[in-house]
Amino acid sequence: MGLFSNLFGNGGKEIDDALGKMKNLAEDIANSDGQTQQSRPASANPDPSSRPIINAVEEEGPSGDSWGPKMPAEENQYNSGLSYQDYFSNIITGVFATYQISKEIPAGRKALVFTFSQAGSKKLVVEIISDRTSPYKIRKDCRAQGIPYMRFYYDHKGWWNTKSYVIRRISGALGI
Repeated sequence: MGLFSNLFGNGGKEIDDALGKMKNLAEDIANSDGQTQQSRPASANPDPSSRPIINAVEEEGPSGDSWGPKMPAEENQYNSGLSYQDYFSNIITGVFATYQISKEIPAGRKALVFTFSQAGSKKLVVEIISDRTSPYKIRKDCRAQGIPYMRFYYDHKGWWNTKSYVIRRISGALGI
């Protein structure tokens, strides 16, 4: 119990509470879908270095929250088994299939830009960027052309980009 002693001190109640919560969480996960870790399908992205490894802990709060110190249980960018590029591409092309969607990787940048069009008219530009990237160029161009613009950060600490959050924000920007 050296780790728990370092974390919680020598107080037995705190350790017992933490162990009880971890045991309940493990039982809930095991009972939720009836699959063991060994029976789950292999990751769609075999290169684990392309995404951070983060332990899932169900967070208290309303469903669909996409931020906070603990990963929500809902499907998100980090537990999907996909790279961030494939995760956002799958959501955007799958959910918003009624739009013509072009995907661009700007030269010299680690970013993705999705342009939603309908009947030849640009309806929305969605930029997926690092939180260390300047968002001003594309945002400024969109503003000058009167095209709605939004962005998601794929590596901003505490932002999980849950599927419902991504869909809700894009739907809102498209007015649907």
